[in-house]
Amino acid sequence: MPRKIKIAWDISHLEFTIEDHYYFSILKSKIKEAGALVKEIGSFQRIVDYDVAVLNYPEEPFKREEVRLVQRYLNWGGKVIIAGYYNNEDRIADRINSISSHFGLVLKTDRVRDRSSNDEGDDLLPVTSRILSYNNNVTKALFPCSASVDILASMGKPIVVKETLLGSNSKTIIGAEVSLGGGKLILLGSCVFWDNFAIRKYSNLMFSLNLLLS
Repeated sequence: MPRKIKIAWDISHLEFTIEDHYYFSILKSKIKEAGALVKEIGSFQRIVDYDVAVLNYPEEPFKREEVRLVQRYLNWGGKVIIAGYYNNEDRIADRINSISSHFGLVLKTDRVRDRSSNDEGDDLLPVTSRILSYNNNVTKALFPCSASVDILASMGKPIVVKETLLGSNSKTIIGAEVSLGGGKLILLGSCVFWDNFAIRKYSNLMFSLNLLLS
């Protein structure tokens, strides 16, 4: 019998809680249906007891000792998923970059618009088929109110890219990852692609589960 994957959902930096039924009840129930464990943690040091650590909209900056803890966690084979928001709301880009920049990924302070591929005609709700990783049984996904991501690390790579018009050479990165030690650190420009609104649309549920469990 395969070992149950354990997911730590951090709230020690004032992240959105997965226990919020209105926003995240579907994600929480689907994680459990998939046979994994997800638990909120109020102490960041406890990530070492889990396989995956989720930092969904952290509103407090990370300290140097927490950066060092993440470095050790990645070396041990852990996975860290960090998700932000557009326009540096609540200084979210600054908070996230206090940790992600140490690993070569940066959340920008912009907003991703797509006038040609979006949900219900809203260009701040970009939809893309360019899911380059974690894409098993995924066709398209919605990334609402997303910022873009810069990759500074040589080991970094895009995992989600904005849909590109035919003939265009532009590449707006919505999600990226970097491999360090035996682990991975993932940065996504939207923290609400897996909330109860977005997770019902396109392949968002499957992408979310792939991200957490594979």
